[in-house]
Amino acid sequence: MQINPTLQILLARFNGQVLIPFIPAAETMGFAGQTARNLSSRGEFPVPTVTVGRRRFIHLADMAEYVEALRTPKPTKPKRGARTKKERIEAQAGRVA
Repeated sequence: MQINPTLQILLARFNGQVLIPFIPAAETMGFAGQTARNLSSRGEFPVPTVTVGRRRFIHLADMAEYVEALRTPKPTKPKRGARTKKERIEAQAGRVA
């Protein structure tokens, strides 16, 4: 079984820990500490968190999944408005050929 490269990097970064303290994990994902706390308190933090006692943690696999999702390109919406001259010419050439 092959381990996801992102998961391997995160395992090395956090010395093999599976539950990562919330703030260091959030900062690794690019969130400022206070912003992460604010998002979490509103229930808008993009990664599920686990509470152990009074401390909040992020599971390493969830963190890796979030980072991988950032890498995948999102489908682009068709742009609005009139077509450009180049697009009209290409469309016209496609009909003629």
